[in-house]
Amino acid sequence: MKIGDKLAAMDLGTNSFHLVVAEVAGADRFTVLTKDKEVVRLGTSGKEMKHITPEAMDRALKALKRFRKVADSFDAKIRAVATSATREAKNKDEFIERVLKETGIEIEVVSGYEEGRLIYLGALQALNIFDKRILLIDIGGGSTELFLCERGNIIYGVSQKLGAV
Repeated sequence: MKIGDKLAAMDLGTNSFHLVVAEVAGADRFTVLTKDKEVVRLGTSGKEMKHITPEAMDRALKALKRFRKVADSFDAKIRAVATSATREAKNKDEFIERVLKETGIEIEVVSGYEEGRLIYLGALQALNIFDKRILLIDIGGGSTELFLCERGNIIYGVSQKLGAV
């Protein structure tokens, strides 16, 4: 990406969906143009989330259609990343196909490790922690990531199927 390009990042979590639209401001800098969040409850409570209900899909599509309009208003390229609820759902392909058909948004389902890596990259942008050894803990709706990191490197990382939902 080059300076001035815009990106709409969508985090499709178990409990909520997040949108951040940013403009590239330099080789390693960006300017946030807008943010949004919607509680979707894609995953349901219980020990293991194995199915995305039709009602949850409807809520997700409503949110993603709105997010799409916001991204389009900035002429931003979209990257949508789905985590635990989608990753574990037996009907994830149906959900992904429906989202693509109804919104034009391609969903990338990431592993728990990749989820943690992306969280660390975001933390490096937001916090002055590059020179520190940190234990990053992200308690999501369907999983919890624990990563030991230092100077941009992951020393150890694990994702567990234990979340707030």
